[in-house]
Amino acid sequence: MSERDVTKAKLALKKRTVKDLADYIKIKSGTTPDYSLFLGAGASVTSGIKTGQELVEEWRAEIYTRLSNKKYSDSEEAKTWLATNYPEWYDQNNEYSSLFEKKFDLPSQRRRFVELQVDKKLPSIGYAYLVELFESKFFDTVFTTNFDDLINEAFYQFSSDRPLLCAHDSSIKGVSITSSRPKIIKLHGDYLFDSIKSSLKETESLEGNTREKLTEFTKEYGLIFVGYAGNDSSIMDVIKYLLKQDDYLRNGIYWCIRKNDNISPELFKLLSQEKVYWVEIDGFDELMAELALDLGCSLSLGGNQKYTKRERMIQNFINDKYNLSTNEIINSDILRLKRQTLTHDISSLINELSQSDVDDQKIPEEDFKNLLYIDNLIRSKNYSNAEARLNTLINDADNDNIKSKYLRRLIEIKEDQKDTKSALEYSDKLIALDEFNINYVLSRTNIFTDVKEKVNYLKSLLEKFTYSISLKNHLCKIALSYLENNNEELISFKEIHEMLEKSIHQNSSLDNIAWMIKYNAIKTEYQSSYDRTECNKLLSELLDRIKEINPIHDTYLHLYSEFTCSLQKKDEILTCVETLSNIYKTSSKNKKRNILTYLTKLHLSLFEVDYNEKTPRLMKDFIDKYDGDGDIARIAPFIIFKSRYEIGCNKDINTGIKLAKEAMDSTWKNNHIDNIVEILLIDKNNIPLVEEFIENLPRDTSSILLLKLKSDISTLKGNYKEAINLIDQAFDEGWNFSDYTIRKSYINLLAKNYHETIKIANESLGKIKNYKEKDVLLINKEVAKKKDNQEITKHDIRTILSHHNSKGYVSMCAFFLLDEERNAKKQLQSLIEKDFMNYYRFSLWPAIPENALLQYKPNINLAA
Repeated sequence: MSERDVTKAKLALKKRTVKDLADYIKIKSGTTPDYSLFLGAGASVTSGIKTGQELVEEWRAEIYTRLSNKKYSDSEEAKTWLATNYPEWYDQNNEYSSLFEKKFDLPSQRRRFVELQVDKKLPSIGYAYLVELFESKFFDTVFTTNFDDLINEAFYQFSSDRPLLCAHDSSIKGVSITSSRPKIIKLHGDYLFDSIKSSLKETESLEGNTREKLTEFTKEYGLIFVGYAGNDSSIMDVIKYLLKQDDYLRNGIYWCIRKNDNISPELFKLLSQEKVYWVEIDGFDELMAELALDLGCSLSLGGNQKYTKRERMIQNFINDKYNLSTNEIINSDILRLKRQTLTHDISSLINELSQSDVDDQKIPEEDFKNLLYIDNLIRSKNYSNAEARLNTLINDADNDNIKSKYLRRLIEIKEDQKDTKSALEYSDKLIALDEFNINYVLSRTNIFTDVKEKVNYLKSLLEKFTYSISLKNHLCKIALSYLENNNEELISFKEIHEMLEKSIHQNSSLDNIAWMIKYNAIKTEYQSSYDRTECNKLLSELLDRIKEINPIHDTYLHLYSEFTCSLQKKDEILTCVETLSNIYKTSSKNKKRNILTYLTKLHLSLFEVDYNEKTPRLMKDFIDKYDGDGDIARIAPFIIFKSRYEIGCNKDINTGIKLAKEAMDSTWKNNHIDNIVEILLIDKNNIPLVEEFIENLPRDTSSILLLKLKSDISTLKGNYKEAINLIDQAFDEGWNFSDYTIRKSYINLLAKNYHETIKIANESLGKIKNYKEKDVLLINKEVAKKKDNQEITKHDIRTILSHHNSKGYVSMCAFFLLDEERNAKKQLQSLIEKDFMNYYRFSLWPAIPENALLQYKPNINLAA
């Protein structure tokens, strides 16, 4: 018999079953639970977080090797050597804390290490059961020594209840034992604070408020320990003291121990006392599942609408990396989740089918199954099998409607494979099914990568589809992207305006996107004008036309807010904010989300106007006003604004990055991916996180955007050759010329390829119409010349200053080029003071001398 078995045999009379524990939990007095949960590190293992023992093994080997100059081979030998040679800090009975303290000198270093261990980990299925137990009022409080956010995350994803989270000694004081809200009390703090406790000295004492709160709760509650080894003397001392008091722990302590776990001498002493019992379990997840079943709770996975993170969590449950399905209860629920996931895929397919305007015929069940199967193959990029199967299905199909579904998928595959020739051949077959189906005809445009080809193709259709609003709008939209960097030989602005007016004449409803396209047409036509008077006059007249039709329609609100932002006048911004705020009050929830997005953009534009001390207050008031609006306020643009406020106004980088991570998993994130990534990449340690984020974006995410983001990451890594290759690919796929050229010149500038930077600028300046973009490219060219010890063209630089009224970041760079440091530093100070995000942007710019930024460098360590 092993020592473990002997120890457990001695405690046989104190042993209870999970069924016993469920019975004790069930017989509560009234609606108040009799027990609180106490979770240790063992509850986080199946969420992918390393155990303390795993970390101890790593640290012991590293520290032993460093101090002894010997190769690590035996753990016992290393323990003995450390205990003999370093008794002043090494405690064999508390290895985790003593090694942790030796490994990391400073609290900020420990915090950063913990953050990297727990960041982006998703709760295991056990936490979903835990939420159900709380929702059924069997528990309302959980204590934990863990730094991770798994419990809170589980509530956020699977419950409509928002728990009270107490991670600081001061916050714990205000928690009421009578509150019905779920309470999460972190006894050792949160990794976002420097005061996390993990070193030996730190865990020897609980802070006053925390100790008092633990004492207060144990007067009314019993405690159920799960995944906790009992190595923190601060907590164990409090527990032992309370056990001696008749009025405390009246409902006892139930200590859950896994079948193969050893019982330490310290824990054996505790289990031998009155009111203390132990329960043998398979693990945290299994225990939660069994308690949920015995207490009549079912795994509903309710709460918020499906966020991406929630879907990833459910997918993790299904993948079952830790083989939890050996437990019958968990296996049953995983099978049910698989069925629900299949139902979700089917629902997505139904949405697609219902949106088609030729789907009057019902899709036969067999074809429905085939489409579902094909979509799964495409999702997993199993293109060869998908293509073979689709061709067989097309040959067998006798229905043009279903053939069109199959052909569209073949075109999608060929586009993904960059096989334009085959994609066009399949497009021909699609159009042949119904040559007058405008959707089939327009879909062909997506296959062409050259904008000129797109325009020519669409123009060729005008005679055949004389009255098609869709064709007119689509042609105008594509033509504008062409005219951004080309002359009017192929198509003129006059032609575009005439087509748009015909479209509006046929359908004057504000749902007609011709109104939006016309707004953009005016902007594009006047992009090279330094004087914005005429452009703004025409835009204002267009807005008046739209307003006259319906002043609360989304098209008007969208364009009105965009126009106001472009004016960069504070009074105009505040007037627009007031108008939209009033409309918000009487709008539906869906419309409120749109309006909140426009309000967010308006408040972001305050960073661009002349700064005064009232600006941060305006932003904070905006956040406070809408932050409590439930699901409406959980949209990505609003969360991103909160992040920008924390960074820009409060210089709180850690909170800003934490909010950006929240935005990663919020609704409407797909239109704000680049904003999220920009904030996350303030800290280069987030590069792996961003790479994972990019890889998990939906299939329909713009390939150009993905390539640009990957190029940004390569640039940060210093891999400039790869970064340039990625933007070359983006340009080949249709990225606009001016943005591509500016970015390419910038990366070459960073790579110190000064001659290449100058060459790119010389070849491209004549092709760029937008004066602001042209000025940026000129700055890059002149910086390259200066760094290459060539004479700069001062006349061109002074012309740039006149374009921008000697204000803003372009003027700042121009002043630095001219060695007018006083003016340059004045602009630098102004830009950083009104938006501290600019410090992180400018720190990467070759145009700005490094020493110019030193005085603004924040005295903080990044934690997130």
